[in-house]
Amino acid sequence: MAQSKAVAKFWIATSNQIEHVLSQERLMQTVEPTKDVRVVHRLVSDLYCRYVGLCRSLDRCFDQTLQVQKRQVIKGLLEAANVRMLELRTKLQEIELSEFVYVDGALQELHLIPDDVEAVRPCYMPAKRSVEFQSLIDSRKLEKIDGGNSDEEESEPDESDQVVEEEPENPLRPVVKRDRMKERLQAALSLILAHEKARQARVRQTNFRLHPDRYYPKPIDEEIEDIQYDFFFRPGQQMLYPVKRTVYNWDFRMKRKNVVNFAYYKPPGYQAPIATEPVAKDTSIKKPSQIQQSGALEELAESNRLEARKRQRLNNAAATIQHCWRRYHTRKVAKRARYERSKFLGLFDALEPTETNSSIVDEVRAARRERKQEFDQAFLEAIEDEKARILRTRGPALLEDIGDAVRAWFRQWYDEAHAFDVIPELFQGGTVLIVRGETLTPLEYLEQERQKQLDKLKSAEQRKKEAEVAKAAKEQEQLKRREEKARLKELAREKRAREKKEGKTYDFTEPEFVSNAYVTLEEIIRRYRKDWEFINELEDNHDELPIMEWITLEKMAEVHQELHHEVHELLKSERELLQMALCKDERIKYKPPKAKKPPRAKGKGKSNRKEPPMDITADRHAVESMIDELVARNVLKSYRSRTLEDFIGDISYCAFERRNRLEQDPLPGMGEVRTILRSYLYGMGPLSVPKPKSICLLGPSGCGKTLLLEAICHETGSILFDLGVDTCGPVPASEFPAFLQLVLAVARLVQPSVIAIEGIHRAFYKKIPTHDAQTDPGKLGKHLFKLIVKQLKPEDKILLVATSDAPWLAKVGPLKKCFEKFLLLPRPDYGSTVLLWQHALRRFGVGVPRDIDLSALATATRGCYSAGQILRCTREVLGIRRRMQFGRKPLDVAELLDRLLESTGECPSAEKEYEKFVKWHSKVDRLAKMRTKLMRERQQLAEQTRAKEAGTKK
Repeated sequence: MAQSKAVAKFWIATSNQIEHVLSQERLMQTVEPTKDVRVVHRLVSDLYCRYVGLCRSLDRCFDQTLQVQKRQVIKGLLEAANVRMLELRTKLQEIELSEFVYVDGALQELHLIPDDVEAVRPCYMPAKRSVEFQSLIDSRKLEKIDGGNSDEEESEPDESDQVVEEEPENPLRPVVKRDRMKERLQAALSLILAHEKARQARVRQTNFRLHPDRYYPKPIDEEIEDIQYDFFFRPGQQMLYPVKRTVYNWDFRMKRKNVVNFAYYKPPGYQAPIATEPVAKDTSIKKPSQIQQSGALEELAESNRLEARKRQRLNNAAATIQHCWRRYHTRKVAKRARYERSKFLGLFDALEPTETNSSIVDEVRAARRERKQEFDQAFLEAIEDEKARILRTRGPALLEDIGDAVRAWFRQWYDEAHAFDVIPELFQGGTVLIVRGETLTPLEYLEQERQKQLDKLKSAEQRKKEAEVAKAAKEQEQLKRREEKARLKELAREKRAREKKEGKTYDFTEPEFVSNAYVTLEEIIRRYRKDWEFINELEDNHDELPIMEWITLEKMAEVHQELHHEVHELLKSERELLQMALCKDERIKYKPPKAKKPPRAKGKGKSNRKEPPMDITADRHAVESMIDELVARNVLKSYRSRTLEDFIGDISYCAFERRNRLEQDPLPGMGEVRTILRSYLYGMGPLSVPKPKSICLLGPSGCGKTLLLEAICHETGSILFDLGVDTCGPVPASEFPAFLQLVLAVARLVQPSVIAIEGIHRAFYKKIPTHDAQTDPGKLGKHLFKLIVKQLKPEDKILLVATSDAPWLAKVGPLKKCFEKFLLLPRPDYGSTVLLWQHALRRFGVGVPRDIDLSALATATRGCYSAGQILRCTREVLGIRRRMQFGRKPLDVAELLDRLLESTGECPSAEKEYEKFVKWHSKVDRLAKMRTKLMRERQQLAEQTRAKEAGTKK
């Protein structure tokens, strides 16, 4: 109940947020048209930031709402909000002429941080496919995609990961699952226990030698001999540096022996009598009573002294314990305070994962998310039960009502027109139109009959004259339409010329700013306010059960429609009987009405009529055989579980000022790639959100292209189809079109799917190298657009993803035709390089010093070395032997730099090579081409201005 109430409160706040965003939309429409691009950018970026927050809130509501009817409303809102957010982002890209957009000004006005506008993975991803197809894929043993040897994702798995050994050839041998983290903890615990026991043994031995009076003494004729031993911290392995240890299983306390006969030795447990002070003799004679009384007093005094001495010892012990505890607690609090202060100041990052409440929250949300299927099933059962109840209780009465309404319609026509109108066909609406009163009335029928009689009385000249007048009116209408079209075309041409000369004028009331997504969002929230006005979402229905009144109304309409279809033929037969009887009474010949055919779709003539395609999914064996064929050809492959967060990189914090105030073209940050790719993937889920058909990732070797490919597959839950040149090489050229059709057919069956092509430039070589001539790479580029890209429909959850590290080797035209988006991965800047080094060193635990100079390391390597080279360098330097030396030889920055220079030499991703990517990208990407042209014009204008200023000074 508490969770339902919390979700209801959050939904109410989100609905208010929707109203606030819509009010901002209406406010933007009241702004006067302007030519200032900065004003447009500020307004659109402000609205974009608001929509990002709204999409996040709606995503959380859709994820945690169990009430099915409310979830359907939220789904429509989420879909419209996502579409509108992507439209605003596209508008920002058109304004800035780049895929990388910066909204720092809006963040400052709205008091947000960059993480608040970063795209997150929606709750409906990864998508789930049918159990049948998923079981078919899981039952096949797939090979992993080859990510190359230089990408960032080639790093070995962490030691803390659970590694499952490969399945042995013997199926009877069980698969052993090793928990390496547990093994490491057990080994560390054994080592600590060994050291602690040895330390306690050394303490006992020292106390025995320094304080023999407090322990059992030993005989004079027996000596304690040192025992030779070897200490091993791990069975079967000797330490690299031998260290003297103490055997902790030897009892230093000697056994008790009978030494009473020795005059010079006192037996164990023997206590010497307490020496008392000499008492002066009292010559006076005491009575026995006095002697007895004095003895009792002495015993009482002695007992009091012993009790006081015991109490003093206890007090001293308690004081010592308290003193030690307070000192320990003070040191612990001070140490923790220093740690927290250093962590807050950013002096180091906590290498150990800390337990927070976020994991508990995630578990609660996941448990609530799993209950969605239960509520959906209960909703479907409620619908079926309600429909069955309506058919059982109201079905006969509804049939009678429909029949009575249609027969009353017959009576009305007979009384007023002395005829019977034809009942509309089912594709026209059937008897539903009669009940609604949307058919022809008897008076209209009589007017039509009278007009027909008048038309028969007209002469041929009158008919010809009327036909000419109608034809002239039609031609005049067509002429007006053509003139209006030409006028609009001329206005558009004048507008483009004016915009080219004076600059574009942005009108916020035009469709480019007021889209269908905004109208849909406004309509859905208005209908929600109307439908849920009388429902208290906080107090009522804590169990989140469906509202039965709405189900009853919906099923009543559905049952009514079905019953209309059932009685249609019966009432149609009654009408024919009545018409035959009327013709017999009027003594006229009966003409049965002609059966009307449903209208044919436009553009579907007889010549274009095609047979429906065969359903290849009807035969399960055919589907299995197709999947087995692709598995045998190594087309279907598995991939590692990666996310876009694994692509390490920071955003650019100075790009907004440089682009919008200094009019410079800044270098984008690596962290912005995550938001761009997620904006492409919203359409891979169950929502109807636009997405590109194909993406091409460009960048030097080792920049993380394969990692991004695996992250796209994992986050969307897609099946990976590898169409690389090496995979397609064994396929003969004559069978290649059929092979691509098979890949596309299976991809549609198991969608969402990702068709991956690594090294796409090999398929479009300008000149095929000799080492690739045998594989015939050109056959893939020849058929790729026609058989894959062109066949993809907007509703298909299929994405074509390609990568390339040498795109200038390919033909520009054919490659540009196959891909909608070309994304050039940026070079690591200072912030991204710092994060890369932190990530690379954090994998080796607490042995790496926290005060290592990452700033100097990042300054020396930024923009020069890729993520893959940095990770490979840390693996090679920080081997097992080097990590064992951390205690006496801390890690130095020079070791990492020396290793980088030794292994790579010249920087492969240096500025000169990266300029080749930038130059090629500006040829194929539309926004990049326009951005390059704009920067060139700005540079020429700046040079002209400087020349004029120099001439004026002279």
